[in-house]
Amino acid sequence: MRIRRGFDTEEMGTLFGITQSHVTRIFITWVNLLYKCCLPLLKWPTSDVIRHNMPQSFRMSYPSTRVIIDCSEIFIQTPRSIDAQRSTYSIYKSHNTEKFLLGIAPSGQITYLSKLFVGSISDREIVKKSGFLDLIEWKDNVMADRGFNIRDLLLRKNAYLNIPAFSDGKQLSARAVAKSRKIASIRIHIERAMERLKNYKILQGIVPLKLKNSLNQVMMVCAVLSNLQDPLIKE
Repeated sequence: MRIRRGFDTEEMGTLFGITQSHVTRIFITWVNLLYKCCLPLLKWPTSDVIRHNMPQSFRMSYPSTRVIIDCSEIFIQTPRSIDAQRSTYSIYKSHNTEKFLLGIAPSGQITYLSKLFVGSISDREIVKKSGFLDLIEWKDNVMADRGFNIRDLLLRKNAYLNIPAFSDGKQLSARAVAKSRKIASIRIHIERAMERLKNYKILQGIVPLKLKNSLNQVMMVCAVLSNLQDPLIKE
């Protein structure tokens, strides 16, 4: 109820006739247990597994795709500390946030979820600091939005980046436009995966600071529960 429906501790305390502090203790205990159970279920698949489960839409155009990545943010209650306010403030969202990196396989399964970072961090810094690059192997192909300026980071791993073309103020060629549209049509799956993850209402609205220390655990549980739903891509 807390994760799926987003009920706060006051509502649940009233519903079950217990104190808010008792609700909090029960929730934290069980979310930590669920986290330990769910952690082994979110796996980084081998390249052979990725190829075996490759949808036709990828197989025809981007058969070497290992993962599709994107970042997103969760609104949090404004911290009391000025330094914490500054570090968690997201210019993009105009709010204090926690930010994370999500990766899905071409089949639509979530295969990577970073820990949460402060909202002021860039996409590039999350890629560098999250440990994501340690999973990338020789000749892997990473698909992302054009905001991910990480081509040089992937080249160090002899891997490739597929992003929509930049116009740089100039008109794109017909070939570049066609490629960008093709990538955008495939990348839509990461947005659908993100929407499915955030469909758990505990991640919607503004997360209270009292939940901040358990938010990474909550995120992992939501990610695994998302993977247990019907396949995102049906081909």
